[in-house]
Amino acid sequence: MPQTTLDTSPSQRERLWQIDFLARFRGQLTRHDLAQRFEIALSNATRDFSLYRRLAPGNLNYDHSSKVYRRSAGFRPLFSYDREHTLQALTLGQSIGLDTCHQSILVDAAPVLNQPDLEILATVSRAIYAGVPLTIVYVSASSGEHERNIVPHSLVNTGLRWHVRAYCRRHDEFRDFVLTRITKALEVRPQAAGPADLAPWEGIEQDCAWNTEVDIELMPHPRASFPRAIELDYGLQPGGRLPLTVRAATAGYLLRRWGVDCSPDAGLAPEEYQLALHKPGEVARQANLFIAPGFNRKAGTL
Repeated sequence: MPQTTLDTSPSQRERLWQIDFLARFRGQLTRHDLAQRFEIALSNATRDFSLYRRLAPGNLNYDHSSKVYRRSAGFRPLFSYDREHTLQALTLGQSIGLDTCHQSILVDAAPVLNQPDLEILATVSRAIYAGVPLTIVYVSASSGEHERNIVPHSLVNTGLRWHVRAYCRRHDEFRDFVLTRITKALEVRPQAAGPADLAPWEGIEQDCAWNTEVDIELMPHPRASFPRAIELDYGLQPGGRLPLTVRAATAGYLLRRWGVDCSPDAGLAPEEYQLALHKPGEVARQANLFIAPGFNRKAGTL
């Protein structure tokens, strides 16, 4: 149902959107979620849930024992969703305004070439929240289509595309799966009520690369003709470096996105790679730089 058809105030429409969003992408919510988010009384939250259930009678089931509203199997979104806004809401952990905002200043943004399917994204995010495995059909660029059983724990936005970080039961290791390459996703629920039956090594606590933080420094390419121009791009003082702390599991994505020369001698063309990684050999011993510019794939090292 398009949001414009709802005969409610803007504030109540946003609360209804929040109910719809959490049900779709988290799978469950309570009156306290709504009361805390919007700083309203529980009685007001109760009225919002009552209105939502009148507008979408088949979307929520109420668990009286735990006082939780759960997404029903026949859930149909009450609102239409824009992918960019949905990804922004997942990233920031908050709701977003529903009304279009017009402005007089022209802003031309680069187009986004790939976006995940929202139903796949919703299934993955619910599995992360509930701590349950997923059976997915995944199309790999190297091996084609396969069914995988994964235990997801986090979403990753590389700036170019979205991944899910998960334990892969087929390869017995933590891996990243590109969301746009998942064609089907099905939650694997336990037979009896209670938490999913996960092995101790499948949880986020055992993902060493995810939990390890690496300090890196970026600098203008040493062979750049006019390094001051690059320093101004990144707010650096003359001769300065840009310090960052990144996860070992995602360092390669950042370096690739920003076109950072990670070769041992900064040997890539400075016209194409304006930034270089300080002490790349030391960073490579701590993080997976497989996709970083300048990585020596044949040798397996920098």
